[in-house]
Order: sequence, then C-alpha cells, then structure tokens
Amino acid sequence: MILDLEPPFLLIKPGNEEEFYRLEGEDSDWEYLDGRLVMSPASDRHEQLFGFLMALLWAFLDERGGGAVRGSRYPMRLDERWSPEPDLMVVLEEHRGRMTQKRMEGPADLVVEIASEADPAFDQKEKLPRYLQASIPEIWLVDPFARSVLVKTRTGAGYDTATLTSGRLASTVLPGFWIDVGWLWQDRLPSTVACLREILK
Repeated sequence: MILDLEPPFLLIKPGNEEEFYRLEGEDSDWEYLDGRLVMSPASDRHEQLFGFLMALLWAFLDERGGGAVRGSRYPMRLDERWSPEPDLMVVLEEHRGRMTQKRMEGPADLVVEIASEADPAFDQKEKLPRYLQASIPEIWLVDPFARSVLVKTRTGAGYDTATLTSGRLASTVLPGFWIDVGWLWQDRLPSTVACLREILK
C-alpha cells in the first residue's frame, strides 16, 4: 500500500485520462504524464520553496495585475495523454479563458517546477520536453540539490537557455517580476514581505 511507503519515493503506474480526472475529484496526489499516473510526495524543503515563490507571485500579481498564479493541484491539460500539474504556473490575463474550475485547457505562460528528492532530474527528463513541445513561453526548473535554476525562454528561433546559481532572474513573461536566485538557497528562506518590497521598487 502507498501508505506503507516512506518518502522519498516515486510511483508510476499505467492509467488513462478518465481515471486521472476521477482521482482528481478526490484530491489525489497523482499527475497524468504521457498516459501514466505518477506520484512523488513533496519534501519539507520543496514545500518551503513552493510557498515562498507562490507568495511572491501571488502578491506581485495582486499588486500589479496582469494574470493569475496557480499551484500544483491544478492540472494543465495539454492533450489526452498529458495533464501535468506544475508546482506553479502563471496565466496571463489574455489567456484566462483557458482556465476552468477544474483545470487549465492548454499551456500556461510561465511554469515553475521544483525538483523532488525522489528523483531530482525527473522534471527535466520527463516534463521539460513536453513543455517545450507545448511552446510554453517561460519555464523555470528549480533544483535545490544542485542549487541551480534552469531557465528556458521562448524566442522566435526556439528557446534561449540559462542556468543560474546566483544573481537576478527576471521573468520575460511578467515584466517587473524577478527573484534573486540566492534567496532560494538560504537555510532559512528570507521574508517574502522584504523580498516583495525589493521586487516592487
């Protein structure tokens, strides 16, 4: 039984879209990736980083407007075999029509994934290729184990790629939003209020 497993673990089993969305109605922890149901519980550090980035994005959009942010229990349906649940996604105002009560119909504008302890490379191996295929404009893969952020930004010719371990990471999708990558590696994450003041200056 799943309840007998101690994290970190990664579970993958065959499934279909109907089963996934039935489970979603029960507030499950499964994702639907390439016709498979996938589960990996979040670690405490993962949840800290998620909460920190969610708070910054939520407050920034609340102050400046321009879109909405959603967390990891909101599927992003790309097709009948893919409904990933990014840790964070930003949907710009002009694409709010893609948002329904239960899921996002089509790609978000900014996707953030935070590596899990069970398989830190999983998002890059399994999800990133599909995100690129979906032409998501901006993708951040946060790896707290390597202390790096892989950033993919869509251009007219494809994608620009950067790997940051420190310094300012400025969003191209959300003008004015940025983070200091060094904030993410502090043992105790900095105050979101203090960071937001810096961002909004």
